[in-house]
This record gives sequence, structure tokens and C-alpha cells, in this order.
Amino acid sequence: MRQPVMSVIFGVVLGALLGSLTACDQPYDPDRPAIDPNAPRVHITSPERGTFAGDVATLVVRGTAIDDTMVTSVTVNGVPAVVHEDGSFEATVPVEPGTNLLHAVAKDPQGNTGKETRAVVAGTLSPIARKVPSGITAALSAQTFDALGRGAAGFLAAADLGALIAPANPVIDMGTTNGQPDCLYGQTFVTGVDLGGAAIQLAPQAAGVDLDVTLDDVRIDAHLQWAVACLDGSRNVTATASKVRIRGLLALGIENGRFAVKLQNTQVTLTNFNVDLGGVPQTIIDLLDLDTRLGPVLAWAAEKLLVPMLNNALSGLNETKSIDLLGKTIDLAVAPARIKASVVGAVVELDTELRAQGDGASPGFVYVKNVVPAMDESQGFQLAVADDAANQLLGSFWAAKGMEIALDLANGPYGEVGRLYDRVELSAKVPPHLDANGDRLRLTIGDFLATFRDGGAVATQIAINAQVDLRVVHDPDGKLRLDVGAPTVYVDILDENVDGANVLSSAQFEAISTFALARVVAFGSSAIGAVPLPSVGGVSMQNVTVLQQTGYVIVDGEIQ
Repeated sequence: MRQPVMSVIFGVVLGALLGSLTACDQPYDPDRPAIDPNAPRVHITSPERGTFAGDVATLVVRGTAIDDTMVTSVTVNGVPAVVHEDGSFEATVPVEPGTNLLHAVAKDPQGNTGKETRAVVAGTLSPIARKVPSGITAALSAQTFDALGRGAAGFLAAADLGALIAPANPVIDMGTTNGQPDCLYGQTFVTGVDLGGAAIQLAPQAAGVDLDVTLDDVRIDAHLQWAVACLDGSRNVTATASKVRIRGLLALGIENGRFAVKLQNTQVTLTNFNVDLGGVPQTIIDLLDLDTRLGPVLAWAAEKLLVPMLNNALSGLNETKSIDLLGKTIDLAVAPARIKASVVGAVVELDTELRAQGDGASPGFVYVKNVVPAMDESQGFQLAVADDAANQLLGSFWAAKGMEIALDLANGPYGEVGRLYDRVELSAKVPPHLDANGDRLRLTIGDFLATFRDGGAVATQIAINAQVDLRVVHDPDGKLRLDVGAPTVYVDILDENVDGANVLSSAQFEAISTFALARVVAFGSSAIGAVPLPSVGGVSMQNVTVLQQTGYVIVDGEIQ
């Protein structure tokens, strides 16, 4: 994560911590206890941390709320709870598929507020080892293909076509027997090709993409050799044309999980073709028929350059690779499943499998089958990433213990936390979850525990629950990636497993909360940043926007 983003997040985080996380509404005082002694003490007893509740629409939340006077109200996620005389309470709250935060709030007559938050996973679990169908969908407009054509034209104009053709020499071979010269034969060897310029137009249509290549001021250097009546001859010639036009259809297909672009129905026309054949017998001139056969040679060379280039450009959509994510190896497998072209553009659906190595103990991830959103092929470039694809990665990373780490605080730049404690152990009780169905794109990180030790004993423990809005950013290389925005954070001071009194000042609470929250944000940013946002090679975007629709993250951009 880049430092400027972290600085913004820390600013938001500190404001949130000092303003709302200390369970009281009094002015900040570093020596004041972090937990207001006058506020109700709230503890959720059920469901337990780390609960996978299954396919349910509601949960009964139980707990206790104790105050030195009386508790006037308890709500859980805004739902009023039934509070009994002994301080116990229960509330039935709706939940959605994924990681849900259960936020209990108790108030007393003086307006003091006590809070505790619990994370629970709801929804049907899918096996972690699976392909997510249509995990990524891309819409390529006519503008996208036009941009690809412009890039390909520059590539073609700068290419050494002569060197490309050389291995195929002789490019024209007439009258030989099994390649061996006879008493009447003619051969043409291309030794060099120069272009004054190149233009390429790509236009989508129902059967694929129309290709229209124009080569200007073409010069072909060639060597001819022949025999007439068993008398050998040879000479170097130069052929020129003011324009060579190559037209055809680029058929778009998928073979063995890869894009397959093939040029079909090629037509070649030459304008102002000229070649000096003085000294070449008329029989050989007729035999070689250079004015009709050299054009297809150029078309063949253009195909050998352009088809792989376009394949590679499209392959940016299905890049498969392994990356390191916070010490875990992540395998990102993206394969095209369907491609459909029209006169407006093309839509490509890609199946995904995004997993961390070592996730064999995973209980699975919450999979919600979504309807592929309607893609806009009319302009720019549009990308839709299913939240299921991201949640497979997040669940796999969590199962591979990617969110468990222990740090020796005595040695390192840990500031105040390093002076307070010797060691910290970080772990998440449930996997993070990305939700693209609400009114915003949101990542939920639940029950991220930070256990601080001093001399081996547990000195204090906090639980962080956070909901983080996501955004799409450009990396310096122009690639897109998801990153975290401003978090909404709930921090609970736990005392169940603490040795001795767990009394923290506001200053200590600020130090350990900021330390732990920075790790939460780093985990979230790194994991979400690993979700691939494919691109089309050679095409750059501007004015990128992001929104969500039917369980998909929609990334929209204009073509430069």
C-alpha cells in the first residue's frame, strides 16, 4: 500500500478512534480510562466469535448489559432487545449472506453508552476449491478496438517485416520438384521490406472483428533466381507500391481456455505496383506473377505480427499468475469462457479461481449466485468483477492463516506499543467479506483480535470490527486495482482471557488500537489489491468510475 493512502487512512482512523470508539462522549483525556466506568458494560454471549451460522435470514443475539444504576435500552443493529431484570437480553436481527457485524448498544438514564460488536458468517458455504463462473466480465466497445488498431499500426510500422518473412523464403516457388530446381523454375526471396506508414482499423461485427490494414509507400527488396531450358539466371529486384490494402475478418474464439484470434477471408489490393524486371525472361515473369503474389506475402507477414499481438492484448483479460501476498502465495487463474461480438463491441465472460496455497482446512466461502449485469458495449471499456471471485480469495487467504501473525514488539519501530508490550498476536476469527449488493462497495473485516503480551502474560486484548468502503485506483504503471477507503471501525476491549485487571488509559487505548487497526487496513488493502482487474493490452483508460450492481463491482472508463 502506498504511503499517501495510509496517511489518509490513519487520519480518518485517529479521528474515529478519538471521537467515537472509547464508549463515552466525554472530551479526550490521555489519562482517562478507555472504558467509561459510568457506562453500561455490554457483553454478547451468543453467537460466539468465529460462528458460521449457515443459511439463515435472522440470528438471535444474546448477551448481558450491566450498569451501576439501570439500563434503559439495548439495541442490536438498531433492533430493540428484550432486557430482563438480571441484565440479560436477546434480540432477533436480520443478517445477509457474508460476514455480518452484530453491534450491541446499551444506554443508562444519564445517556452513557456501552457497546460491543461481534462478527458472524451467514449464508451457504461453497467449497473453496472451485471455479467461479463469470467471475469477471469485460465489455470492449468499438472505441476499444479502435484503440487496439491504433496501437497495432504503430507496432506494424516499426516492425522488421523482412526479417519476419526471411525464414519463409522462397516466398514464391514455382516449378521446383520437392524444392529442388528443375530446368524450368522460378523462386522469389524477400530480403527486405520498408514501409512509409501503416494504418489499421478494427471494427467489431457479429462474426468477429473486421480488419482493414493500409500500408503506405511500400518497398520490397527481393532476389529472383530461375532456370529456362536448364539455363540458370538470377538478379535482385525492387518492387514498390504506393499503397497495399489488406482486409479480412478476425474471428474471435476460445480454445483450451485461451483466446484464439484467426484471420479469415483475406483480400489484398496493390495500388501503383511497380517492379523493374529488365533482363528477366518473360517466361519467368509470367511464372512468378509478382504483381499478384507479393501482396499476399505482405498480408501473411502482417497476420504473423498482428494476430499474436491481438491475442496478447486480449490475454491481458485472462492473465494467470502467482503472487506473494503478505507471505502467502496466491494463485490467480482467469480463463475465458464465452465471447460474443456485435456491431457495437464484444462481451467476454471469464471464469476465475483465486486461491491461496495452503487453504486445505477451509470451511468454504459464502457464494451467492449473481446475474451477470448488463454490460455497456457502446463506449469506453467496462469491467465487472463478481464479489464471489473476491470472496473466494479472501476466504482462501484467511483459511491459509494469512491473517495470523505474531510480532516481537521489543525489536522494531513500534513506537508507544513497543514500550508497553513485548509481543502481539494478530488473528481474525472469520474471513473478510466483500459485498457489492448494497448502496456501496464494502469490505467487512470481522473479529480481528490483537492480543498484547508482557513477559508471556496476556496484558490486554482488543477486537476490531471494521467496514471499509472500496475504490478503484491507478497504479503508476497505469493498471487498475481495488484499494480501501475510509473505514467505519468498532474496537472492543476484551477481558475474558486477560491476566489481571485490564485497565487501559485513553492514551494506551489509542496506541494499541491504532497499531492493530493499521494491520487490519494493511490486510484488507493487500488482499483486495490482489483481486485482478484485467485490462486490454495497449489500451489506457481515464475518468475511471466504480459502482456495484447485482453482486458485481462495475469499473467504467473512457478510452484515451
